[in-house]
Amino acid sequence: MRGVEDYLEEIKRLEEDGERTTATVLARTLEVSLPSASEMLKRLRSEGYLVREKGGAIVLTPEGRRLAHTILRRHRLVECLLVDLLGMAWYEVHSEAHRIEHAISARVEEAMAKALDYPDYCPHGHPICPIDLRRTRKLSELTPGEGGEIAQISEVKEDVLPYLDQLGIRPGVSVTVKDIAPLEGPMTVETDAGSASLGRELAALIHVTDGSSDPLP
Repeated sequence: MRGVEDYLEEIKRLEEDGERTTATVLARTLEVSLPSASEMLKRLRSEGYLVREKGGAIVLTPEGRRLAHTILRRHRLVECLLVDLLGMAWYEVHSEAHRIEHAISARVEEAMAKALDYPDYCPHGHPICPIDLRRTRKLSELTPGEGGEIAQISEVKEDVLPYLDQLGIRPGVSVTVKDIAPLEGPMTVETDAGSASLGRELAALIHVTDGSSDPLP
């Protein structure tokens, strides 16, 4: 059963990915029924953690955002711990971190941050601080000839991360769009590992940066 923290965490994660969050989207990503998601969202709204805009979009309140960030920070610090200190692969730590995050106290959280020398980003490239100052675009939005450094890869579809890693597509890697098939067909991209073909849905999970530190308007 999914709890309050799971919902707040997922809403903020979807927001960071640039996705419009609705009850239907949450039900799908959290793998719960739509009635269950709707009921929990009513509870979160009554407790002041979120508001629902016209059209059903969900937006966190300042208090909801504060709590969501706390949960995500602990999650991402655990991911750093598993990769940097325990040697696990970047693409296999999301679920493990989710199992651990809810048991971490504020004291342990700060001890982890200090031991890790206060990292800026998790192994998937997501910010550990509240605000990400990088300019990023979805890989799916780029045109042939455009490219940049992979800033982050969404964990929403964790099962595709090992596949991307096999293709040489991971945070910190430079990528260039070589070709785009018509009629919403796949994109051909190039990294140091060679060429790869990505469907638009998969490419939308990947954000690239041009290296600037100023946020997009």
